[in-house]
Amino acid sequence: MFLFLTAIDQQGQWRDFSCRLTSLELAFDVVSLLAARGNTIIKAEVIHNNECTKLPVNAFDGTHFSAVIQQLESEWQLILSHPVQP
Repeated sequence: MFLFLTAIDQQGQWRDFSCRLTSLELAFDVVSLLAARGNTIIKAEVIHNNECTKLPVNAFDGTHFSAVIQQLESEWQLILSHPVQP
């Protein structure tokens, strides 16, 4: 998966950034880290399996996503491990 983004840094310079990442959670954390360091995120996209997904840039306020997403995943797995009895 690849992350592509455009940001304005603290000096007002437009910056384009791209990197290869192993998970969507990590991509979210990278965008959040850049926002936390004072960059204004203009555009963020993830490309995976030849499909482009635009990320909502207003959602990135510097807070890390991965821990919360992992906790949510653990809760889903726990719930799904106990099927509902008819």
